[in-house]
Amino acid sequence: MVDIAAPTAALFERARSQYDAAAHALFLRERPAWPLAIMRILFGLVLFGWTATMALDVDGLLGSNALVPIEFASQGVWNWFGLESTRAVWAAIGALLIASVAITVGWRPTGWLVLTFVLLVAVQRRNPVILNSGDILLRDFALILAFMPTGAALSVDRWRHHGRAALWTAPNVAPWGLRLIQLQLCVVYFFAFWSKSGDLWQNGTAVSTVLRIDDITRFGSPGWLTNNVLLISLLTWGTLAIELALTTLLWVRRLRPVLIGLGFMLHFFIDVFVLVGFFGPLMIIGLLSFADADWLEQRIAARRPTRPRA
Repeated sequence: MVDIAAPTAALFERARSQYDAAAHALFLRERPAWPLAIMRILFGLVLFGWTATMALDVDGLLGSNALVPIEFASQGVWNWFGLESTRAVWAAIGALLIASVAITVGWRPTGWLVLTFVLLVAVQRRNPVILNSGDILLRDFALILAFMPTGAALSVDRWRHHGRAALWTAPNVAPWGLRLIQLQLCVVYFFAFWSKSGDLWQNGTAVSTVLRIDDITRFGSPGWLTNNVLLISLLTWGTLAIELALTTLLWVRRLRPVLIGLGFMLHFFIDVFVLVGFFGPLMIIGLLSFADADWLEQRIAARRPTRPRA
């Protein structure tokens, strides 16, 4: 009788070792912190822009006499305090502006990111009627980035601890936090693709329909584009193809640079013609989580005269 126990055990042991090695490379193998630093800076700038636009109409959107009375504000379990007066709203807006600057320059960004998440929940729950997908993504990214060492490079903190020259160096960090952003990004692209299952997307006219809605277009209906059947069909089906590819193929390293470029082009086109708030810039920040940290380190190292110790 043939004994298969030993070969089977060896097979399982080899599979387990390969799984452990793949999991370590995916979540724990340290890489330069450049992508985290770039994402932190861009997130801080987007947060500043978002907060500044909210400050333009505090009274009408969030204040005591806003269109949505305080009694109808959403007070969910994640809302730790309510903004029941215009003064409280202004205090939250002011704190968010300070937080955005601190995050951008990298001064204790983890604490400011936690505060940002709490304040965003409070502000957004005050008037949930005005929220869009970009607002929700801003809040999600604030929470996820709070778990990462975003101040490890290109930050005031690194300057204070290691000197000015260290601004052009980056320590190695585990990438598991980036995986959270990447998974969030792929989920967004999946549902963006899945929601486009209607007839307008299948027959290739959806983009033309969207660009004819004057309330959401930036420059009105561009007739040279909306009346071009071939171009509209290519844009409609191309959008579906890009979103589906970004859902899955971003994990293929060889295809990643091309797909990131296509994602940039997609969001640039949308932002040029359609009013979608800060959704596009935030998705671009998410795409940068797939940037090759080792490639960035090589390019930056080639342009600095010396490499100081971390």
